[in-house]
Amino acid sequence: MVVDMETFTEMAVHLKLASDAILKTARHLAVISETTDRPDLDEHWSGTLDSLMSTNTEVTVMEKLLRAVLEANREENGCSQKDPTQ
Repeated sequence: MVVDMETFTEMAVHLKLASDAILKTARHLAVISETTDRPDLDEHWSGTLDSLMSTNTEVTVMEKLLRAVLEANREENGCSQKDPTQ
């Protein structure tokens, strides 16, 4: 499978963003798990949800990029069979 430099870079950027979002989620959850009587607890729950949604978005973009690369390689190799998981 051949991936062009632009697509590879785009996937790497989205992987980094997903990784950052997972780290932010972990930080929020660490604060939440420490104590339940913090005045900013709602803010950390909201931050956790935001970070999880960001992770989901980045993983979805990476999936679409990988599917596009897979399809481009199929076309380049003369295979027209569609991915059955689509």
